[in-house]
Amino acid sequence: MERLTHKRENGIKRGYWSPNKKQELVDRLAMYEDREDAKDTNVLSKWIPISERLPEDESYILVSFENASMPDIARYEENDEGGTFYPGDDEKSYSSYGIFVNAWMPLPEPYKEEQ
Repeated sequence: MERLTHKRENGIKRGYWSPNKKQELVDRLAMYEDREDAKDTNVLSKWIPISERLPEDESYILVSFENASMPDIARYEENDEGGTFYPGDDEKSYSSYGIFVNAWMPLPEPYKEEQ
């Protein structure tokens, strides 16, 4: 993405912003702000506390723990008693190991080499 801002030299801004360029700046800023605030974005931007919102049923996500320091890739599944977080494809939940999820975020898209 081409930069829209310019460095200042000796306190003076380089370049001139036409009304169209100013509108592009506002539009790009709005896109950035929307991305940061979007709840269902696939951009790794911030942790979502489980008290705020839970992931979709049968989804794979990145999880954080209240009593462990390393994040992990988890699976979330809903059942009659609510929802449960599992390590990857494990059949035992994190809580059965004494580890408690406190937040999550979507996984990024897998890397694809550009042709």
